[in-house]
Amino acid sequence: MLAYLKLFRWPNLVMIAIIQYLTRYAIIVPMLQQQGFYPVLSDVHFAMLVLSTLFMAAAGYTINDYFDLRTDRINKPHKIILGKKISRRTAILYHTLLNISGVLLGIYLSLIVGRWPLILVFLFIPTLLWMYSIRYKKKFLSGNLLVSFLSALTVFIVWAFEYHALGKTYSFAPETLATTDLTVKVFAMFAFITSLSREVIKDVEDIRGDAKTGCKTIPIVSGIRKTKIFLVSLQVIIMVFVAIFQYLLLVREFDLLFIYLFFFIQIPQILVINNIIRAREKVHYSILSGTTKWVMISGVFSMLFIYLYFQKGYML
Repeated sequence: MLAYLKLFRWPNLVMIAIIQYLTRYAIIVPMLQQQGFYPVLSDVHFAMLVLSTLFMAAAGYTINDYFDLRTDRINKPHKIILGKKISRRTAILYHTLLNISGVLLGIYLSLIVGRWPLILVFLFIPTLLWMYSIRYKKKFLSGNLLVSFLSALTVFIVWAFEYHALGKTYSFAPETLATTDLTVKVFAMFAFITSLSREVIKDVEDIRGDAKTGCKTIPIVSGIRKTKIFLVSLQVIIMVFVAIFQYLLLVREFDLLFIYLFFFIQIPQILVINNIIRAREKVHYSILSGTTKWVMISGVFSMLFIYLYFQKGYML
């Protein structure tokens, strides 16, 4: 059982579930209630949406390990599970079952909210994850952008389903829910940029194995120096993006959240920039990857502060 949990990247799955639950219950639900709306998508249906996301994510991690076995033998031989504790045939079986389960749940929920085009999302995600594993991961930037897009989708899909469920019950102009829409998009964009940063850092960390297996990642094609410039640029974009959000919070007297973002995102970002410039060895990039993940997690848990402000009657 432990081997399967490792194969499915259970810490990442737990974080995905936390992100989606916080997006719904700390952001969407309180903001809707402030505007006189109540969530239409039931708790059970929302749990099914989360399960669908987790099933497809676990399937994606499995197929990625399946096709990445040769590279992993060079980059992280001590972490290899396939071929040792779990056979590759068994991995393919689980990949198929998880994807089928995730897609079927997604189809059912799309019909529940009366928006059949959402079905396409659940058909595209497994396809994109498969294509990422066999092709895009080895291509210049495209694999990084794909993973970052899926990270953002993890946040936005929660709102997409609730929005269309609301449309079946309430009559409202789209601009009525513009603030909720914008807030969710801010967190989705944060997820996109921070995920892109971490993916590129991981490419530098794995450059040795990637180069030997024919990958054309950013550090292999452009070199370490240009990759560092790109990474520093991404950190600056993150800091400016968060600073704009902080300004809007300060105007609305969300002082505690302003301070939280300063200490748990902005200061770590300064450390990340410094460490990018100084990084030389694989271990340095491993530390950078961990720090970037910390920033991502800090951004997620900032939703809790927004929820607390909502409980006190504040409005964004």
